[in-house]
Amino acid sequence: MFQPYEGEPGNKGILNMDGEELFEHCRKAADVGLSMTVHAIGDRANHEVLNAFEQLRKYETQNALPHLRHRIEHVQIIHPDDAPRLAQLNVVASMQPIHATSDMRAADRYWGERSKHSYAWRTQLGHGAILAFGSDAPVESPNPFWGLYAAITRKRADASPSAEGWYPEQKLTLAEALSAYTFGAAYAANAENRLGKLAENYHADLIVLDRDPFEIRPDDLLTLTADAVMINGEWVLS
Repeated sequence: MFQPYEGEPGNKGILNMDGEELFEHCRKAADVGLSMTVHAIGDRANHEVLNAFEQLRKYETQNALPHLRHRIEHVQIIHPDDAPRLAQLNVVASMQPIHATSDMRAADRYWGERSKHSYAWRTQLGHGAILAFGSDAPVESPNPFWGLYAAITRKRADASPSAEGWYPEQKLTLAEALSAYTFGAAYAANAENRLGKLAENYHADLIVLDRDPFEIRPDDLLTLTADAVMINGEWVLS
């Protein structure tokens, strides 16, 4: 973190490497055509990763290398000055909505006022970044409907912390959240030309739900289930 945790003046967390060291790894990856996927949670950690990616974009350009799809995993809290940089650098925000509701009490305890800049999906979408949502299983449940619920309500299953949700200005619509779980994830994997939507010449990967998620209450997403599953045109559950 840039500043210490609340109540712990000597504790800013762990920075495994700064931007300069990370760039050296980025450069080696770029030389052999590998995109970067870097884990960053704290605002200082995300700042250092963005600094490395900024150098990497210049390196790619100077050496006539392709601008690959690099991403930051988690982006859990980001300084307001750094928030626009993912979009500016075409870096994917690979985030896990359920982290917001699982971690909100710890975030309030240790980040205090800074929590308003955490799990900032709406902010990233507003700046034009690509959101790629996932579950972070096995740390969290792989159930995507729990993640959708978190993304559109910013609440836990028990409806805490309030009817409006935790920092509700960061909530997404169901369509936006679904896009992040489908198109966004496919884009991050360089597979948006064959995965992530139902269209001609795409893999027939789909599920048949027991209810229409657009017609039910947000709370009902928590119990939504798949009645059938098709992978590449083959029914694997029906």
